[in-house]
Amino acid sequence: MILFRACLIGCIAFCSVVFASSATANDGARSAVAGDMCPDANVLAGIIDQVCWSCLLPVKIAGLGDSPEGSASSSPFCACFDEDLGLPEVGMPIGFFQPARIVSFSAKPYCMPSFGSRLSDDVTSLGNAGTADTQSVDDKSFFHYKYWTYPLMSMIQMFTNADCNNTSATTLDLMYFSEVDPLYNSDMLAFLMAPESIVFANAVAQSICTADCATLMAGGEIEQNFFCAGCAGNLYPLTGTSTTSDDDMVRNTELLTTRLLATLHRRGQAWLTMGNHMVSGSCEVQYAPTLPKTQYRSSMLFPVPEAQNTQVSFVDGANSSVGSVNEGNSVQVPNYQDNREVFDQKCCHKLGETTWKWGLNRTRPGNDAFVYLLYQWNDCCLR
Repeated sequence: MILFRACLIGCIAFCSVVFASSATANDGARSAVAGDMCPDANVLAGIIDQVCWSCLLPVKIAGLGDSPEGSASSSPFCACFDEDLGLPEVGMPIGFFQPARIVSFSAKPYCMPSFGSRLSDDVTSLGNAGTADTQSVDDKSFFHYKYWTYPLMSMIQMFTNADCNNTSATTLDLMYFSEVDPLYNSDMLAFLMAPESIVFANAVAQSICTADCATLMAGGEIEQNFFCAGCAGNLYPLTGTSTTSDDDMVRNTELLTTRLLATLHRRGQAWLTMGNHMVSGSCEVQYAPTLPKTQYRSSMLFPVPEAQNTQVSFVDGANSSVGSVNEGNSVQVPNYQDNREVFDQKCCHKLGETTWKWGLNRTRPGNDAFVYLLYQWNDCCLR
């Protein structure tokens, strides 16, 4: 009897090991297939050469230096109230763009191209509500997003002053993803969060957005046009569906980046870190129900990093009838004028800036994933 029990226990243990090994192999195969479907931007490997370090400039110190519209005044002094002492502390104001967030887009649910992995096997089909309807329409596209905290300056221990840590993040972390957001897949549900969108769904608002795009192309910014996404289109509705007359995935993801930031500000998940309130009074961030567009800059990390030596040349149309794209992202565009102008692009751009300035030759055949690094302007008082 004892021998029989020992044999039975041995058989059960052997079968358990066999089935467990088989299940592990199947799970590994499914994971490998899922991983192959999601590209890897390898963000951490490009922390030096793929980051636009020039976007940290200009730095405004003691009121000296350039700054975007809506930033703190040019006073050489600042004063923040100390709750412990009950007295104001005088300091020196400083403002700069800080790399703070990463946003990735993919047409595949749960795909995380930032690190080449997936969140789940999508068993419940949660997050597929918006994709089936848009894939059958030629002039529509739909992308899911993953929103990460990316405190790069803290990670490399550069400029880590406690008075200027306005990003409220100290580690790399996934903050939000669209698959669990029912408002992201439905224009009607998104209207409940942004009812003002009905006011801007007309020809007058579209003409204002056209002027907003022209201002961006001329090098300016209009903070008051919060309902415009510059040359990318209209900000509303705040969903993942974009309706365009072309198949420019770079422009579509740029539009969705602006919509995402507007949504986070409306929900109180992103804060106003620029302005006089950061260098006076309590010197704390404030809630901004509308998007402060001038507070952000964007730089593509994947599939083609924007932080490359990109040169755009305008050549005489008599010498070149068509534009040509060379290796190293050097682009020649015909200009039917008698002059020749050569200029180097910056490796980051304003929200909604035309893709003709920064987005040429930044797609790859068969790729539907894009990753952007977001820079955030911080006003603070060093004391």
